[in-house]
Amino acid sequence: MPALSLPTFPLDADRLPADMAERLSRVRHVITDTDNTMVSHGRALCSTDGTPSVELAQTLIDLTRAGVDVVPCTGRNRAMIREDVRLLGLSGWIGEMGGVLCLHEGADSDWRYFTADMPFDESCGKTPHDVIWETGVVDRLLERWYDCLETYNDNNIGYQYREVTVALRGAVIEDEAQAMLDETGLPLYLADNGFVSRITGPTILPTFEDGKVTDVHTYHITPRGLDKGSATKRYIELMGWNPDEVIACGDSPADCAMAPHVGTFLLMRNGANNPKTQAALAGAGNAFVSASDSTDGFCQAMRTLLSLKA
Repeated sequence: MPALSLPTFPLDADRLPADMAERLSRVRHVITDTDNTMVSHGRALCSTDGTPSVELAQTLIDLTRAGVDVVPCTGRNRAMIREDVRLLGLSGWIGEMGGVLCLHEGADSDWRYFTADMPFDESCGKTPHDVIWETGVVDRLLERWYDCLETYNDNNIGYQYREVTVALRGAVIEDEAQAMLDETGLPLYLADNGFVSRITGPTILPTFEDGKVTDVHTYHITPRGLDKGSATKRYIELMGWNPDEVIACGDSPADCAMAPHVGTFLLMRNGANNPKTQAALAGAGNAFVSASDSTDGFCQAMRTLLSLKA
């Protein structure tokens, strides 16, 4: 498949056509993927290549001062994303591929589960994750791909700390895996949240000496209809935001689902060669590709937005 043909997100605000400048100047909210989009190498104080840098921290500070909300939208679980948000000084978050929506973090935290098409009774005493696990389908998937699929342990604290989705990593025949999910009787979907480039800690997957891996996907078993797109739409509705004033950013096919629900979508350059990403954005008229990979590209784009608000 040829490289995705998207305009590069502008770096010089002074040279923008008037209509584009007006459109981008209206952005008041940023909904962004974390890993390989806003953050590289799992560290906020480094650039894309791993060089120590305060650019992301300064960019987030400047966005806050300009009145621009930044909301991480991630596959990470509550424990991980809450700590990220607290350390970065952000106010809300979307976790587990959209399964947990936090409108406001803090002592009076306002959050709720979002299970889309999957019926869920909050009085049942279980989490949506428990309901999915009890179907037995996760064990079936792990048995089928016994040598190339494993549960994805968030920060090595275990998959049991997830509340809505089930996270896996490896490589499967996706049509076959989806057919197995369909047999559970629950409306479930296998979401591809992009590639893993490095694994630390125990794994059954083949790795190089430095922990690098190839052709390893992050998968999430989610309620059908739940993805970063539907969650972004619901989050915007709950917050009472104007979608035209929202920019969403990401690097994976799962992130591209946000594009139809926001005014502007920024695809990170490091995700542009993924065929699934290309297919997801083929008809998008509001999408750009970043000038640089991940953190560097994110910060450059945010600097353009800030220049338009100066």
